Amino acid sequence: MLPAAAVCALLIPCAAAQAAFIQYSFTGTVGGASGALRSDIPVGSAMSGTFSFDPTTSPTGTGRYMGALQGFSLNVGGYSVSFDPSGDVNLIRLTDNPSGDLWRLRTSVMGDGIGQYSPTEFRLDLADEDGLAINGTSLQDPPSLGSLTSTHWRLVFEDADGRMVRIQGVLNSLTAVPLPAAVLLFGAGLISLVGLGAGGLRNLREAKA
Repeated sequence: MLPAAAVCALLIPCAAAQAAFIQYSFTGTVGGASGALRSDIPVGSAMSGTFSFDPTTSPTGTGRYMGALQGFSLNVGGYSVSFDPSGDVNLIRLTDNPSGDLWRLRTSVMGDGIGQYSPTEFRLDLADEDGLAINGTSLQDPPSLGSLTSTHWRLVFEDADGRMVRIQGVLNSLTAVPLPAAVLLFGAGLISLVGLGAGGLRNLREAKA
């Protein structure tokens, strides 16, 4: 049987990896839809979703972080899509420029089709024309809505012939999701278990001496 300290050594990296992901929730409003989607998702419909990303992702170019997203979900007027981990698109891009800052998220999505169209990609643009919202191009949390001059999201659909339509709108809120208390307690429990295991092993050695 493995000592407690050895078990914890195996479990802690897994817990740390989960805890490292940064998660946000957001809400918005549909501002328009194109093609056949107009009758299915009316203007003014509510939108909500979540996304999570790994802040330790290495850049693949200045401000470009391929594969950073670890989770995504979206509901628009009762219609839902989810993260497609096997899709071609998974990117967070940051632009820090005096003429304008941009925090962009793009991800492949999957879900039920609407008519002949299937969902393919979600895109979120958070922009500041004053160039003050983003500091540097290291992977960082999205800027607060109050620091932006515009927000824009779109959900893209495509049919079998490659014709594209979309639903689009603006954000109303963007909120960081705190780390669940259960994860914090689990981590604290692991640390305590390591201490107990080490103490017990030390006492056993002293008794044998």
